Amino acid sequence: MNERRPTPIEKLTISGRLLLVVTVLLFGSAFYFSFLYVADHFPPGSYPLIVILMPTCLACFFFFLTAAWLLERCGIQIYADKTPK
Repeated sequence: MNERRPTPIEKLTISGRLLLVVTVLLFGSAFYFSFLYVADHFPPGSYPLIVILMPTCLACFFFFLTAAWLLERCGIQIYADKTPK
């Protein structure tokens, strides 16, 4: 009854965790670039952070999904099957 369920990160293999780390680093660098360089060229005024953050989030989300799909198609397992049988 006190069985602990694994978190989604625990279900990832080493290659899946590496892909997650690369995606987080990509997100950080893309957000840094968009915040410091792209936002400077906006017309004067105040903009919500979501205007800068949302395209970066969506791009990284689709990058992770596409890279995970490509790795699975190449035979590299992303998720470990740890369900008891």
